[in-house]
Amino acid sequence: MRDWDDLVARDAAALWHPATHFDDAAVCPPIAIERAEGPWLYAAGGARILDAIGSWWTSIHGHRHPAVVAAIHRQIDALDHVMFAGFTHAPAVALAETLLAAAGRERGRVFFADSGSDAIEVALKLCLQFHAQSGAPERRRIAAFAHGYHGETLGALAACGSELYRAPFADLLHNALFLPTPALPGHRHADLGTDAGADDAACAAAIAVLDRHADSLAALVVEPIVQCAGQMRMHGSGFLARVVEHAQRRGVLVVADEIAVGLGRTGKFFAHEWSRVEMDVVCLGKGLSGGALPLSAVIVSQAFEPAFRGDVGRAFAHSHTFSANPIATAAGVASVAVLRERLGGPVDDAIARLDAARDRVARACPAVVASRQAGSIVAFDLRPVTRQPPGGRLSLSVRAAALARGVLLRPLGDTLYWMPPLVLPDDALELLGDATIAAIAEVLG
Repeated sequence: MRDWDDLVARDAAALWHPATHFDDAAVCPPIAIERAEGPWLYAAGGARILDAIGSWWTSIHGHRHPAVVAAIHRQIDALDHVMFAGFTHAPAVALAETLLAAAGRERGRVFFADSGSDAIEVALKLCLQFHAQSGAPERRRIAAFAHGYHGETLGALAACGSELYRAPFADLLHNALFLPTPALPGHRHADLGTDAGADDAACAAAIAVLDRHADSLAALVVEPIVQCAGQMRMHGSGFLARVVEHAQRRGVLVVADEIAVGLGRTGKFFAHEWSRVEMDVVCLGKGLSGGALPLSAVIVSQAFEPAFRGDVGRAFAHSHTFSANPIATAAGVASVAVLRERLGGPVDDAIARLDAARDRVARACPAVVASRQAGSIVAFDLRPVTRQPPGGRLSLSVRAAALARGVLLRPLGDTLYWMPPLVLPDDALELLGDATIAAIAEVLG
């Protein structure tokens, strides 16, 4: 037995993989990866796989970007970790300053955490404590968009508007309020910055729900532009603007969950920039370290500070052991610098090329009933044409068919999506289009 075959066998005996049914390994066994470079994963034995979903949306520059790798090496040679209660260090300060500047905040603060779920927990707790210490203790409820996803920890999970994630733990979750949300199945990148979604019936319904419950709401948490885990549902920048502005007029704090859609994914640093709104709290994660290390950040408006000053009991008593880890924040400084260099010309060009590739796939595949795009996020809604996927598992079957052609795709139900690095080489983009067309045809006709 070859070494990597033995590794997969040991994996099967010892590991529990995320978001994976045990029987899935019969169709798509774990692939042993030895190294990665740019958009490519290299399997043990030498096979090359195009990482077309950015390893769950984290790899915004491709794997092992030289600037990020160099920053990690420099930092680990100086300081690996120090607790962030009572200490500080240059990478954390530099990254916080950079994020505040990107958010257009002359003043404000950044709270560092480890994962996206952690960031959402911090944001929600900040909003709840803010109201409790600002004379509005009746504001104890969280609102969110239907079909949304904000993480797996219980506080974040309660704000998820999908029963797929909530149902097993429903009796443990706080009573969140979910707002109707438009779906624009034919959304195009050019629709960003317009009033798209503002005239949808769901927009008026969402505002009506907000009005009925505003006095009890502490915060509204939103995924700007794209509800990624919600099968890449795109609701429109006009819808987002109207709902956010209305919530803030009613005294509801708005938390932007930019964990998946921020950091250039839609063509701007923050996705909510397309709606020309200012958020009270912004959460970042996934690609913040360039996809190299766990790191998330919560950007908090200065308006929060007075509520937490005064008596020591008013402090925000929340901590993470590895908060602002020096290696992770050093990677973040380097990653954001690379992003700044690429936003505009290179990213805009890559988005246009992705649009052409999206159109090519949609035209070539009868099984594609709708396609949409926002920045580097592309989605295709699929329906069987001449055959049904084995066992009804469309996602698993398409994933296996794409892997056989050297491309990593992981559809969400009957929605296949691309979320590659922000700038993808021409040869990789051509392979992505070809493999997507062939995989869809093999599974669905």
